[in-house]
Formats: sequence, structure tokens, C-alpha cells
Amino acid sequence: MTGSGWHRTKVGGMPQWKQLATPARTDLAIATGLLIWGLPDVPWWWEAPGHAGSVLAVLGSLALTLAMSVPFCWRRRFPVPVLGLALAVLAIRAAMHRDLTSAFAAVLVGAYGLGAYAGVPRRYARGLGWLALAAAVITVLVSNGDRFAAAPFALLAAALVLGDAASARRAEAAAAVEAAHQAERTRIARELHDVVAHQLSAIAVQAGAARIAGTGGADRPVLATVERLAREALTELNHLLGALRREPAGDAARPPAPTLAELPALLATAGSAGVPAQLTVEGPARPLSPGVELSGYRIVAEALANVARHAPGAPARVLVRYRPSALDIEICNAAAAPPARPGTGGRGVQGMRERAELYGGELVAGARPGGGFAVTATIPIPDQP
Repeated sequence: MTGSGWHRTKVGGMPQWKQLATPARTDLAIATGLLIWGLPDVPWWWEAPGHAGSVLAVLGSLALTLAMSVPFCWRRRFPVPVLGLALAVLAIRAAMHRDLTSAFAAVLVGAYGLGAYAGVPRRYARGLGWLALAAAVITVLVSNGDRFAAAPFALLAAALVLGDAASARRAEAAAAVEAAHQAERTRIARELHDVVAHQLSAIAVQAGAARIAGTGGADRPVLATVERLAREALTELNHLLGALRREPAGDAARPPAPTLAELPALLATAGSAGVPAQLTVEGPARPLSPGVELSGYRIVAEALANVARHAPGAPARVLVRYRPSALDIEICNAAAAPPARPGTGGRGVQGMRERAELYGGELVAGARPGGGFAVTATIPIPDQP
């Protein structure tokens, strides 16, 4: 049973202690301890006269002892049935007026398992714990302060609450581990972008430049194929990086990629964040390819983010110029601001430059002669038919 940490060996097909996982060892030790504790309750044949039982009594008592101990080997997988068996043994022994100590110990361990491992039923463990605590208080009150009589209820409440607390700690630890894994996945995704995407961008840009310049002669179809494959590889890389980052679920409901038509909303958001910006559009706006639209939008967004980081409160001006064969984008701010260093994940000036170069364009960022900082990008676009 691999799910509970058991592993079979080649010798007789039985699990060996060293090959058991730590949780399985713990469960086996608990089951063994309960079994050893319960065996003296069996009225064995060799007991003193008056204490020995008949064959039926011995077998029945032994069966009860096995029922309250052996199932604890699987207490993590089946906590509710295990607790139910322990409670049944306790009830039967109480009806037979037998010693209840070992059976009650099994109930306590089962109650802890209910709070720690029961999944959906675990949500009731805390409530049951409070009920057991209330029963302990009531027992003390009605028994004229007999705290010994209330001890079983108090112990049961403690077992339930401690199990629930252990489950909560495991959940927190699992969440911390998942967050660490997610951070590592994001780091790997960013490093992949920095290493692979930059090279693919360079391949696509150089192949496209060679094809447009007419070099290569008969190799122009090959260059066009190289350019197309590089751009397709970049698209697939973005999809893979999104999956690697485990970006928020609901891909089917994910909004479409932003376009230049959404710049007014972006500027309004920037204004509310302390970067007042004015948008100017020159030339007749026309729909462009989705990649160019997204690149232009991201360039403006990153430039405004740089303004917010390095010159908060400084007014900015955004110019979008549609020319017959190119798209010009310029973002200027009045206060001097150093260019953002290329960040992980392709952020900063380097990331903006790569977005422009991906479509055969260029981007220049630096201080303006009259003061302030400017980012200027030009992206070629085909002539309209």
C-alpha cells in the first residue's frame, strides 16, 4: 500500500521497518503500542482462577483488542472508520463492565486523527472538541467539583483540538512550500525569458532585416521561414512561461491582450497612481497586428511605471503617431529620471527595447536636452492596401 508509506520487499513480500516511511513507522508504532496495552485485558486461559475466561470469551476479547489497535496502521487514510471502531470497542467494553483504559486511549488517538487527517469531516472536529469541553465543565458542576470524573471529556476535547491544530499547521507549511515552489518557478520562467527570448528576438529581427533589405537572393524564402519560425517560437515560449508561472486560473475567461485603444484607461490609472499623463494621437488610428498593439501598449505601461518609480508626481506626455509605414511612440516626463535597469522577466528599458526590436523596430531611452527623460520607440508597420 504505497499511499500510506508501505513498501514491499523481495524477502517474503513483507514490509521491513527500515523501508517504511516515517508516517507509516509512527502509525505502526501506535498500533503496536495499543495492541500491547490491550492484551492484558484479555482473560487468558493461564490467568488465575476467577480471572480466566472461556474460549469464546478469550477470542471475543482478543478480537476487540485487535479492532482497537491494528486499524491504527491506516489511521491517516481512514481516520473516521478507525475512530468508529475505537468507539465501538469502548461501548462494548463498557456494556460488559470491563476495564476501559486501553479502549479510551484508542479513542483519544482516533479523535486526534479525526482532527488531523479526516479531510471534510475534520471541520467538525473543533466543534466536537468544544462540546467535549462543555461536557467536562457540566460534569464538574453536577458532580460537586469532581474533576476526575470530567477528565475523560477534557482529554477528548484536547485530542480533537490538538488534531485540528496539527492539520492547520500542516496546511500552513504546505502553503509555504507551494509559495516557495511558485517563486522558484517564476524565477526559472524569468531566466528563460532573459536567455531564450532575447536570442529568438535577435534571430527574428536579423532575419527580417535581411529579408527586407533584399540580401540573400534565392535565400530570401529561407530567411522568411526563419523569421516566421522564430516569431512562432516566441509565441509558444510566452505560453509556456505563462504555464510555468501558473498565472491565475480561468484561462478561458482571461481578458484579451490590451491594445493601443486602451491607452486612455491606462493613463487614467497612472494618474490615480500619482503620474498625471496626457495622451496625444497623431495621424489616423488604424488596427494593427495583435503583436504590435500589445508591444506598443506594454512599452507605454512600462515607461509610465518607470516614471512612477523614479519621478513620482512628475507629469508625463504620451505621443502615439500613426505613419503610413511606422508607429511612433514617445513618452516624456519633466523630471529627470534614470533609466530603469533591465529587470528580471524582461522588465525595464531592455524589456521595452526587445518588444520594439521583435517587430523590426527600435527604442531609445535617455535624458532629454531640455531636462527630463524620454522613451522613443518606432515600430515598422506595413502600408495599408
